[in-house]
Amino acid sequence: MFSVPNGTAVEVGQVWLVTVAEARAARVAEAAAACDAILAPLAARFGVYERDTWPAQLAEARALLADPALATPPQAGQVDAIPTLRGITSVTGEDLGAFAAAVVKNNDDWLRVTAHVAGQRQAAVARLKACAALADVLAVPLDFALPA
Repeated sequence: MFSVPNGTAVEVGQVWLVTVAEARAARVAEAAAACDAILAPLAARFGVYERDTWPAQLAEARALLADPALATPPQAGQVDAIPTLRGITSVTGEDLGAFAAAVVKNNDDWLRVTAHVAGQRQAAVARLKACAALADVLAVPLDFALPA
């Protein structure tokens, strides 16, 4: 005995009547899960708390690249404009400017990869929305790939 997406219990071999809208919704969810499955191993290389710093790292990296004087440590009582980058590089020993450039490049690379995968999902969803028959919904391929 199995449950189908709407929660109904069915026996193996039992006919299951499904509407095109229900099949479409299930395939859209399948597409989202397939994209997550492709991207999850890439994101898993970094801990969630490190990923939480990515927006701050990017903002600080852009600020530092626009104004290299920010690399100078702040005087007592001054607010540090790049505390995340300074905190990371104080441990790694990397050059602030080189690290900032790497942060921007990594962000650009991540956006390129995720945009490529998201574009494939959105194209599949558009094809699914255009389907009028159940067979057409089932025929839409959901074989997404990372960019070359």
